[in-house]
Amino acid sequence: MVITSPTLFARARGPDRYWKRRRILSLSAHFFGRKKNCYSIAIRYVHRALRYAVRGRVLRKYENRELWDTRLSAGCQELGTSYTDMKSVLNEAGIALDRKTMQNMAIWEPRSFRALALLTKAKQAEMGLNSLDGPPAAGVITRGML
Repeated sequence: MVITSPTLFARARGPDRYWKRRRILSLSAHFFGRKKNCYSIAIRYVHRALRYAVRGRVLRKYENRELWDTRLSAGCQELGTSYTDMKSVLNEAGIALDRKTMQNMAIWEPRSFRALALLTKAKQAEMGLNSLDGPPAAGVITRGML
């Protein structure tokens, strides 16, 4: 918009004000009563609704993470492993699967999930000299044995 004089500049404030109000009233279109028609009332409720929307997006991520962890723990427990062990074994093996993908596998592809659980069990069974939890190798004397 080209403004050539102060009088034209003063007149140019109308459309901006209209669109500002239009945006608020369109966001409040689904509200009930005067909250959707009166700008001064609608603006309060729109700001409040937007604050709750942000909070809801954060909570949704948290709740989904909890749900996925619960499903994964149940699936691992059913197959005789724990989710923390499975997660560490998959990281060591270079298998990059996130929680959402793994819980989808636990629900919709049980054979693939069982294969991951068997991989976890096999890796735990073959704990070698580098692990502190595994049995000592035959014929090896360490300081702890002395």
